[in-house]
Amino acid sequence: MSAQVSSQTSGSPMPRAPSEQEVSHLFALAEHEILHGRLSEALLLLRFIRSIDPNHTDAAARTALVLFRREQWADAWDAFDIRFKLMSAQPAVTLRNADGTRSDVPRWTGGPAPRKLLVMDEQGLGDTIHFARYLKFLVEKGVDVTFVTHRILFDLLKTMELPITLKPSDEPGSVEGVGGWTPLLHIPRAFNIDPALYGEGVPYIKADPVRVEKWREKLPKDKFLIGIAWAGNPDSPAEKGRSAPLETFAPLAELPHVALVVLQKGKGLQEAETVSFRDRLILLGDEFDEGGQAFLDSAAVMMSLDRVVSVDTSILHVAGALGRPTDLLLRREPDWRWLAREHDNVWYPSVTLYRQKTAGDWREPMERLRDNLLRVMGKAPEESKTSVEIARPSETARPLVPVSIGELADRRGILDLKSERAAQKAVKAEAKRQRAALDPAWDAVLAQNDALVGLDTELRAINAELW
Repeated sequence: MSAQVSSQTSGSPMPRAPSEQEVSHLFALAEHEILHGRLSEALLLLRFIRSIDPNHTDAAARTALVLFRREQWADAWDAFDIRFKLMSAQPAVTLRNADGTRSDVPRWTGGPAPRKLLVMDEQGLGDTIHFARYLKFLVEKGVDVTFVTHRILFDLLKTMELPITLKPSDEPGSVEGVGGWTPLLHIPRAFNIDPALYGEGVPYIKADPVRVEKWREKLPKDKFLIGIAWAGNPDSPAEKGRSAPLETFAPLAELPHVALVVLQKGKGLQEAETVSFRDRLILLGDEFDEGGQAFLDSAAVMMSLDRVVSVDTSILHVAGALGRPTDLLLRREPDWRWLAREHDNVWYPSVTLYRQKTAGDWREPMERLRDNLLRVMGKAPEESKTSVEIARPSETARPLVPVSIGELADRRGILDLKSERAAQKAVKAEAKRQRAALDPAWDAVLAQNDALVGLDTELRAINAELW
């Protein structure tokens, strides 16, 4: 007798994989959770989507973003490799063999570096300036580094005074004896650099003293000088709302004894001709950053400025790499590198973040920035209750920001896991210190609502599974 297999058992349908439309709905839900800061829930959804469809690149990209925002660094860097699948052409290095054939040069991902290493630039000018600091880690290990990058950054990168070879990325070439290659942005992961050290070594680029004096003579001596940049490259895939209208900067133009020095280049510069505070702008002319090499004049001018205010574009990275006091205006959902932090960042000690609270609304962060500048200038802001101290916080006086009860519980659980499982002793110690600092706030929450007892334990279990 032949057996028959039924698609139903006891009247119940067999489980089935979600349809393409249902997966789309799950991804939209994950996006919603990210938007509202519920990162644990978003991560579970994204991982479920990828278990159904391992080739879902959008889910993979958002997974990397969430991991960065949770500061799960090792997992985040590994997940960040998804960026190569989103590129039109993935980086590759080949070796010509003696018989004329070609073979792939291995990618160095960690451990002892090869004696001679090819480092490949991979993204925009800002990314290069941001991560060029980590070339020093290779040099200190005795590695012979050839860096393939944007030709227009050569002179700026040479101010790092590193014994490396620069080759342009816009022309083919060959390097003898290369034992491996790595993308520039992978160096922190390859060396397992402690995130607490990401911001060390700033400043790491320099301004040319001759240019500094040249531009200093052209700037007024009796003004509080604020350099401004309001627009990124409109053709960049990273644009997506990061630029602000120049009119957004009007509150800065109204500050007493202030002049706004225009650091903007490109298409956005056209706005300077029609903006309402045109008379408060200092335009630097056609000679500014002309001549085939980028940001040499920008760096020189910044050395004479009291402050730089910029959106998330390459000018911001120049200012941060120089260690200049800088305020960064961020869209509501910014680039991965700014994590989930409200004010500080791990990369540039001199940079303070001002993130939109409502997508598309630049007014509110600009008002906070203006009030803080008034404090720096010794003036009382109109609404001091909304201001946040702009100076880098000390261990005993850090800025306070509101968080939900769930976020507080989630953060305590993550710090517990870091203090137990992190590989570096310094990371463990810092996590333990931060965890202890949160205990009084959690005790106060439980004193008001004992129904929340155990919430942190449940969230810790979820985070342990994700870890």
